[in-house]
Amino acid sequence: MTQATRHRIVILGGGSGGLELASALASRGGIAVTLVDRVGSHLWKPRLHEFAAGTVNSTLSEISFYMLAKMRGFRFEQGSVETIDRAGRTVRLAAMPGPNGEDFADARNVPYDTCVVALGGLTADFGTKGVAENAIRLDAKVDADAFRERFVSLMIHARETGEPARIVIVGSGATGTELAAHLRLSERAFFDREGEVQDRLLDLTILEAAPEIMPGSDEDLRKGILKRLAALDVAVVTGAKITAVERDVVRSDSGHWPADITVWAAGSIGLPVLSKLADFELDNRGRLKVDACLRTTVDDRIFALGDAASLVLEGTERPLPPTAQVASQEAAYLADALPKAIDGSPIRPFRFKDKGKLVSLGNAGTVGLVGLGRRDDFFIDGQFAKAAYHALQRRHQWAVLGPLRGSVAILADVISPTKGPAL
Repeated sequence: MTQATRHRIVILGGGSGGLELASALASRGGIAVTLVDRVGSHLWKPRLHEFAAGTVNSTLSEISFYMLAKMRGFRFEQGSVETIDRAGRTVRLAAMPGPNGEDFADARNVPYDTCVVALGGLTADFGTKGVAENAIRLDAKVDADAFRERFVSLMIHARETGEPARIVIVGSGATGTELAAHLRLSERAFFDREGEVQDRLLDLTILEAAPEIMPGSDEDLRKGILKRLAALDVAVVTGAKITAVERDVVRSDSGHWPADITVWAAGSIGLPVLSKLADFELDNRGRLKVDACLRTTVDDRIFALGDAASLVLEGTERPLPPTAQVASQEAAYLADALPKAIDGSPIRPFRFKDKGKLVSLGNAGTVGLVGLGRRDDFFIDGQFAKAAYHALQRRHQWAVLGPLRGSVAILADVISPTKGPAL
């Protein structure tokens, strides 16, 4: 079967769900898969806080889309998505500008027979004054790089002056709590002599608007996280409804906190481009509404998954959360469902199995809730929790690279003499 006669599936977005779907579908006969992403390499977003803190210890944390495309058999198109022409079945990619403003690559159209929107989401500011100008949101590697540069400068200044750097993190979800823990780990790199008791070079504060951290999480998980944050000397303030973020202070309706860096990690919404793609139906957070089979409500040829999709399961009131676990399960579902839909066969609705939540807090350990089969979730910590946390990314790498290459690459990564914290 030639390229021209194969069914064309275009996947917009190379996050955890989009890339896993492209890798799975590329081996299917009769399908030509194209993956589109704005940047040229894949980063597993759940570890973005480690890039920011400089504690990444895996050489597989960032992988080239071009290399993966050749390895797995799909086509990669780098570019920013502008619109989808539903009638003409094409995706419009913007021109790619060079460093001096001239266009290095013209705008172009990518034709499709089936399209999957997996463009992800971003951290919402909820209209809070000063967030865009004065806070860092960890939505992409460029944000993590910008944070790390400022962090290193602040830590050097703190070491020279004896005045601790002040970092305030708004939001007590996994991103905020894990970032705080890994920043405390990175602080060690700036001590003059390893192993000696030294004064703190870093003051860390987490602010949460809700009356408790990680709202909606299990009580045992919250207690475990609070215990470890206290051991790390991370201040946690709940009931702090932020009213403004200024250059050097965060203000709420009940107090204020001086900050050399403010990190905003207070919830996710769909990317603004989702509202401009076509006449899709959106939820109140700007995500594409989809049916039980992940089809958009206005076009059976266009599906959505991950942070870009708003799926309310039968018997529930809220959409599934924007997590890598949800995106990965949706990708696995579509890898099975799309070939059946192309052949005209009926497809079953998506079913989500919540496998729990794991939070890595650096040297303070990993805690989480894990569900097995139909049993209730149970609380885990220690080495078992740490192994489970790292297994999540290893499973993703295995899905992306394939069983053979994935196993070899992961083994090489584990024993690599070059791996270790960047700081």
